[in-house]
Amino acid sequence: MRRADATAATRQAVIAAARELLATVPWREFTLEAVATRAGVTRVTVYNQVRNKAGLLDAVLTELTSRAGKDQLLTASRELGSDEALAFVVEQTCRFWHGERAVLRPLFGLAAVDAGIAAHLAAREDRRREQFRRLLAGQGEAVPPGQDKAVPPGQDKAAPARQDEAVLAGVVAATSFPAYDALGVVGDDPALAAGLVLRMVHGLVSNG
Repeated sequence: MRRADATAATRQAVIAAARELLATVPWREFTLEAVATRAGVTRVTVYNQVRNKAGLLDAVLTELTSRAGKDQLLTASRELGSDEALAFVVEQTCRFWHGERAVLRPLFGLAAVDAGIAAHLAAREDRRREQFRRLLAGQGEAVPPGQDKAVPPGQDKAAPARQDEAVLAGVVAATSFPAYDALGVVGDDPALAAGLVLRMVHGLVSNG
């Protein structure tokens, strides 16, 4: 047990050091050696924990989202009504963006020129998209399994599905980190930002 505890403590130290470096140094200086020095361990120790720079980034992002409960938002909002659940998820998302702004801002900027970073962030955006897909399913009338939404005569039967996807894409974009970061000083107050973002989301949903 002591060995397992020591290993877990070492991993946490490595992740904490990596998070600090991501927020303070250029990407080219974010290396296993730099993290090892910051964490007070050897490079081999860091390698054994995460293998490479991509694994290090993944470990940091996983730790951030886990600590913030990002992957459990649907479960946490399960007992809420649909409107309350949507407000809860938007608020928690904004608080997460605000709290991790120093780490996420350089990463999203680098995603434009680094395919590896872009792939990591895209995978996590896919999870967020799926959360909102399931959440928005409770915003309108439920459609029984195996049936399609009612389509007026003469209307393209694929149109409702395309509209749903358009609304989902808009909600995901409105609640994304780049959109949050673009709020500037409004983003310094996550509660204020969440209210603004929620109004945008409600506009998308009600017009969809």
